[in-house]
Parts: sequence; C-alpha cells; structure tokens
Amino acid sequence: MVRRIGVIGGGTAGYLAALTLRKYLPDAEISLLESTKIPVIGVGEATTSEFPPFLYRVLDLDIEDFYRKVQPTWKLGIRFEWGEPGDYYFNYPFDTGSVAESQEYDGHIRRATLESVLMSRDLTPVVHSAPGHPFSLLALYPYGYHIDNKRILAYLRELAQARGITHVDCTVAEVLPGAGGTVEAVKADDGRTHRFDFFVDCTGFRSLLLEKTLGSPFLSYASSLFTDSAFFGNAPHGGRVRPYTTARTMENGWAWTIPQRDEDHHGYVFSSRFTTDEEAEAEFRRVYPGLESLRKVTFRSGRHREFVKGNVAAIGNSYGFVEPLESTGLFVICRQSLLLALALSRTGGAALPDKLIDAANGAIADTWDFIRWFLSLHYRFNGRSDSEFWRACRDQVDISGIEHALQRFTTHGALSYSTADLSVGGTINFGAFGHDVLLFGQRVPHGVTGARESREAYERRVRGYEEIAADALPHPDALRFLEANPQVLREPVNSESSWMANFMNSVLELCEESLDTGRSRDTDLAVPFPPLEGDKRS
Repeated sequence: MVRRIGVIGGGTAGYLAALTLRKYLPDAEISLLESTKIPVIGVGEATTSEFPPFLYRVLDLDIEDFYRKVQPTWKLGIRFEWGEPGDYYFNYPFDTGSVAESQEYDGHIRRATLESVLMSRDLTPVVHSAPGHPFSLLALYPYGYHIDNKRILAYLRELAQARGITHVDCTVAEVLPGAGGTVEAVKADDGRTHRFDFFVDCTGFRSLLLEKTLGSPFLSYASSLFTDSAFFGNAPHGGRVRPYTTARTMENGWAWTIPQRDEDHHGYVFSSRFTTDEEAEAEFRRVYPGLESLRKVTFRSGRHREFVKGNVAAIGNSYGFVEPLESTGLFVICRQSLLLALALSRTGGAALPDKLIDAANGAIADTWDFIRWFLSLHYRFNGRSDSEFWRACRDQVDISGIEHALQRFTTHGALSYSTADLSVGGTINFGAFGHDVLLFGQRVPHGVTGARESREAYERRVRGYEEIAADALPHPDALRFLEANPQVLREPVNSESSWMANFMNSVLELCEESLDTGRSRDTDLAVPFPPLEGDKRS
C-alpha cells in the first residue's frame, strides 16, 4: 500500500511534486526532505504557457496571492536573435496565427500572430479601450511567466506547510535499498532513518535514488545537444521590462535574458569543447557589461531509462535535463508530477502495477525525446554565426528523430497545413505551428510556404493586430493596472471559456490517455523516434 510518500529533495521540482500529490492523494502522508543549509540560487526561470494553468487549475493557487508574493512578469514567447547574421530576429509566440502567410507576404514571420506583433513593440495584451479604462486580453491569449527562483520557492514552501506536507530539514547521507529493486528508506546525516512506501527523487543531477541506488541508466542526448556548461548572473535593465525571453546567439552557444520587475537575469549556455571558462566569461561580460557576480553550472543532456522504477519516481533533473532553450524545465516537472499523481490515484492506495509504470515511463520518455529533437533544430539551422562551434552544429547535430517532418516542410511548406495540428488544446508550444515558426524563422529552405489565406485576408488580420498594439500598455503599466483591479487579474482563472481552462482540460485528458496507451499524443510529430541505446522500448 502507498500511504506514506517521501519527496527527497526540495527546489521547484520537489515542491511542485509534493503539492500535486497532495491534490490527488488527499489522505496520503506526504513528507518533503531537504536541507536548508543548501542556499537557494536567485536565478530567473522562464516557463511555457502550461505553467500558469497548472498553478491555478491543478494546484488551486490564488492568483492575487501569487502575484503579490512571487511578482511574476509575463512571457508572450521567445525572441530569437538567431538564424541570419546582423540584426535579424524572429519571434516564437505562444499564440497561433498565419505563419505561412506572414512568410509568403512579408518575407519574415514577425506579424504572424497578435503576440508576435506585441513582442516586437515590447507591449502586452492589456489595452486602453478609453482614456483611463484599460481592459485585458489575458483570458484569451496564452502566456507564461518569468519568475525568480528564491521568491517562488519561498511561496511554495509556505503553501506546502499550509496544506499539511511535513517538512523535514536534513541532508540525506545514505539511501537504503529494499528487496526486489526498491528503496526501503533514506538515512539522514543526523542519524535518523526515514521510511516511506513510495519515494520521489528530486535530488537533482545527483539522482541519488533512481540512478545511484536503483541503477537506471542515463541515455545521452550529446549527439544532438553539444553544450555542457552555463554561467548566469543578473544585471540592471533600467525599468524596461520586456514581455518575452530573449535567446541570443553567442560564439560558443547562446545566452538568455529573463526580465524580472527589478532586473534582468542572464545566462550563457556554452560548450566546453569549443571554449574555456575564461573565454566564455569574457564574452558574456562583453555582451552584457552590467553583469554582477557570476555562478557556473555544468550539466549533461539526456534522460534516464525509467521515470518510475520500483517504488521510486524521479522528477526534474534527477530524471533528465536539457538546456532551457525553450524553457522546458518546469513544463516537464509539471507533466511528470501530474502523471505520477494520476497514476497513484488510480490504484486506490495500492502499489503501482507494472502496466501503469510502463505507461508512465513511455509517456515521459516520449515527451523528453520529442523535446530533444525539437531543440536539435535550433542548432542544425542557425546560420547567424560562423564560429567553429556553430559550424560544427550545422554539420554534425543529429536530427534523425525529426527528419521526416523536416522533409515534409521542405516539400509542402507549413506543417500546420500539411499535417494535422498536433498541439494540445491549440496552445502547447511544440506542435506543428511551433515547428513552423522555428523552421521559417531560421530560413530553412522550402519549395513553397503552403500559404492558404489570400494577401487581402492576411492584411485585414494584421491590421487588427496592429490596431490592438497601438493601444497596448507596456509591461510595468499593465502589471500595475491588473494588480489594482484584481477582478480583471482573475479573469483567465475564473472563466471556463478562457485559454487556461481549455488548455488544462486538454492536458488532463492527454495525461489520462497516456496512462492508458503509454504514449504521449502531443509528441506524435516526431514519432517514431530512432532508438536510444539502452532504452527498453528499443
């Protein structure tokens, strides 16, 4: 029976997992073990548009409380300084629109959607309808968040305590294996032993339970993703809060800018095969001269063979990691937490049967492998720099898992038109439309765009976008308006016709289906995947 659940490790992975399990297993005893001796790094995190509906419609967070304590900024998408040399850029928005038509009639894709138009002007979907009377379109158009890690962790810790999750301040010194490929207990450095029926491994890159104790092999993505290191630090932005994450091409990788209300958070993801730490730091500081003190992390890209093994599930970096080029970290944590909670809730307190374990493992492996192939396209076709690193990427990056979709694009144009739109609820960011944005944006050769809308119809649509943008508010003004008008702030959460409601209903349906089939339908664009060495499904 699964009555006592131990979440081993904190961070966003640990707390989101614990809170999701509390939602779906209200009678379980849930404990979270973490050491408060380990300092929390104040780094900015960017999310996909799955994160806000997960917070409010799965975890039932109060949006006013969240804004007051976490102080998020909005993310309408990603601005890619990518693809061509010079000052060229393209927007990767979270809404959908006429990307083939934008490419056909404009020669670029920056007017493909309303959010893309707003991004190009540093504006938000909060609009003046009359002097002094703005109104919000945030219930209609998807968005993610930029959040500060320290603030959200403090908030989630407070919420976990209020919801009856036991917090144990300790450092895990030893994992005690059990019979039949399970974990019996963990032993803390103070000598205490903590026993649970089920364990959630949130120990980060160490993967103390899944890999170190149960021996789940790590399956590398290194043939597609060459980076392995990152510097990150903060810099002032002078009050300019952009409504998007920026991904900027660097000589040996790329840099992110995540805008917070008070400063910008920057990072430089690079490959140690092509540059030294000293050279990377010098380039980073040259591009962002206001940087304060820097921190460095190293990482390996890939995933483990199992998400659930025995009585252990690994969530977050303890299962897998890829660089945050599309802000996928929190997206996968939410998806893993939801799948695990739904699987455990199906058993009525019994241990997970092999069939459910295999289904959960297959669905999460699909999701991670899909992200791997999607990210590989960013490297294979970025022609902005002619450095040794980027030449190697264009020559060597493995894109074998997405080549059939690429061939379809080069022959027929927009995947949104030449195949079914495979996005969940029309808003997941990595479906056919997202691939179109990435491929058109990077100027990948194509025989035709596949445009179906006439120029006249396209121009009418864009005029509507530009009329809205003409009255749209910049980020600081929009945030002040919504926080002064909480009834407007709540609209995306309270309305059953909002994008958040539709999105989360689709995700929940997808997760239930995944537990039945062992596959993730929102990744079908890149299936079948070539086998990964060591993958049980190979």
